[in-house]
Amino acid sequence: MCGICGYIGREDFNLSNVLAALHHRGPDSQGTWQRTVGANHIHLLHTRLAIIDLSPAGHQPMVDAKTGNVIIFNGEIYNFSELRQELKAQGVEFTSHSDTEVLLLGYRVWGEQIVERLDGMFAFLLFDSIQQRLLVARDHIGIKPLYYAQTRGGGIALASEVRALMRCGLVAKDWDKQSIDEYLIYGSVQEPRTIRQAIKAFPPAHYAYIDLRTDLATISTPIRYWNLAQHARNHTREPTSHTSHTEVLLHTLKEQIIADVPVGLFLSAGIDSTALASMLAPVMQGRLSTFTFDLQDSTKDESNLAAMTAQKLQLKHHVAYLSQETLNTWLVDSFIAMDQPSSDGTNIYLISRASLQHDITVVLSGCGADELHGGYPHFASIAKLYQLGKCLGDMKSLLLPWIENIKGWRKHSIYKERLNLLFQQIDSPSRMLIETRRFFTPNQISAFLPVASDFYNPVANRDDETDSKPNLDVETLISLGEIQGYLRNTLLRDSDWATMANQQELRVPYLGRRYMEKVIQIPWRDKRTTKKKKKPLLSSQIPPSLQHALHHQKTGFDLDYAMYLSGPLRDYLHAAFTHLNQAHGFHLNADQVEHDLKIGDPAKQVRRYWALTSLGFYLQKHS
Repeated sequence: MCGICGYIGREDFNLSNVLAALHHRGPDSQGTWQRTVGANHIHLLHTRLAIIDLSPAGHQPMVDAKTGNVIIFNGEIYNFSELRQELKAQGVEFTSHSDTEVLLLGYRVWGEQIVERLDGMFAFLLFDSIQQRLLVARDHIGIKPLYYAQTRGGGIALASEVRALMRCGLVAKDWDKQSIDEYLIYGSVQEPRTIRQAIKAFPPAHYAYIDLRTDLATISTPIRYWNLAQHARNHTREPTSHTSHTEVLLHTLKEQIIADVPVGLFLSAGIDSTALASMLAPVMQGRLSTFTFDLQDSTKDESNLAAMTAQKLQLKHHVAYLSQETLNTWLVDSFIAMDQPSSDGTNIYLISRASLQHDITVVLSGCGADELHGGYPHFASIAKLYQLGKCLGDMKSLLLPWIENIKGWRKHSIYKERLNLLFQQIDSPSRMLIETRRFFTPNQISAFLPVASDFYNPVANRDDETDSKPNLDVETLISLGEIQGYLRNTLLRDSDWATMANQQELRVPYLGRRYMEKVIQIPWRDKRTTKKKKKPLLSSQIPPSLQHALHHQKTGFDLDYAMYLSGPLRDYLHAAFTHLNQAHGFHLNADQVEHDLKIGDPAKQVRRYWALTSLGFYLQKHS
């Protein structure tokens, strides 16, 4: 795992500032490569966190001695051994054992079609010396970030982080006001936007070129090389669904534990990580370390159940216990570590930092399982509401007052507004999902941000690959919506900055390309959670001795946000709200919020205060 940056143009590019900004992503070594092509200069920068082939042979930028091609690469190619054998069969000779060299020399043989062969997480820039162009590519689902911006002088800069692009000194600093509005809607900025108006996210599952021979450097229209929705159309009910699922998951795990550094697993009491632990225990034979966090201030602590799982599987288990003083410091550090503001991510930052005490450089997590296997309760509720709306037809308008009455929400304006927004999208499961994930409603936003742009329709601004797919079933539409929405823009982005801030690589087996293709094709009747069994495909991997994981109610990792915001982080809340009010036109009352926290606001509302604190902290720090 690494940090990358590329620049094409005629301006003076500040290499040292960018390398310093990316150092936390790659503390083991750094390298640069420059060349002039026509009127343009090209700079490729790399900071390395050594995972596979720790020797200097894996150093980047890496040059193909035969062609002169050069690559900088962030990520891991999990099927690199398989591709290496294919290339060796065609006479290609290697000088290292790294996956980077497989990628570089694979381009020599297959050109840009190599991206269609990759199963991994990646963002890379590859200079084609013969055609004098730069290949830009990002992995199938957006696990690894990649951002780009047109510079003031007409050049192009690309990097692993928004902050690194800002440090080059060539990119306009204006905040993107619509992204701030999006943050209020979702709790995170939505791709392709970023918090900076000049910077955009390069799309996952795409590649593009930058022609270096033209006077003005521009990125070509990105070409899509993979689409999960296409695989979803190939539904076939195999009589051996469970067996074939197990085979693909086990193969994925065996690829993703390959590393020349220690490998660990974030273990909770839930099905997702317990299934991984159950399958990895016999494969790794005592070499797997597991980690969980003891939340002594939380009613949702899972550390005892996780420890029980590890004990029964004979794994080396570690529970992170932190003093209150240390935890307070780390919470502030998590805000500082964010590449873009986020309402989430603090949890993974804490456990990542704690696991470093045991020298774990690579760690696996169960991220992505809920999105693929329907683990969230709203999979069922949205599907039922959609089917009910279809059955009622023109009479579905009668549903709204009936549900309001049942829920007792007639006098609760916010709940009524949320329900109304949901019912406006009742004909579309993927759009109902967007409303279900909504953070603040339009009326809530207008109450504290009167100058907000007219940007309250998130549906119109989502690059929704599930649109116009009437042949897909309801739960598949919800699954695809979760993957391209909450997973990509919140979970994966937070996982990247939170672990890279601690010089750690996070791997997500449930988001392996071949694994996703397999699961999305399995009909929901074979993988749907029922009263009798949760996530049956994953539950079947858990031995009878670990039944507590199957019956444990889903809780997740949750801090007592109210206690921190009204206590140790009180001053940060007040400073964040003051900055939002003075610099961005918000009308927030920190004293009122503090009062509400002390009398016991609902947990979801407290999370919204946390989100506003994170936003204000970020905008103030990076202003």
